[in-house]
Amino acid sequence: MIDSKQFDALADLIRLRVGASQDAARLVLVEGLAPGEAARRVGATPQAVSNVLASCRKGLKLAQQVCGMPERTL
Repeated sequence: MIDSKQFDALADLIRLRVGASQDAARLVLVEGLAPGEAARRVGATPQAVSNVLASCRKGLKLAQQVCGMPERTL
């Protein structure tokens, strides 16, 4: 999991659009909800949540490489 400030920075970095998918990603990555539950709560499809989480994970991995940090998984 990451904290709220880290999520905001990641969302800016990958240019995550404001909306249901971003809300679901926040619920999963910050609050620790299961992706299916997050999708249900915000009215997004499970596939949309899966896609946005993949984008978040890819963005985090690339940022870690740029900074020379060990990879941290979400």
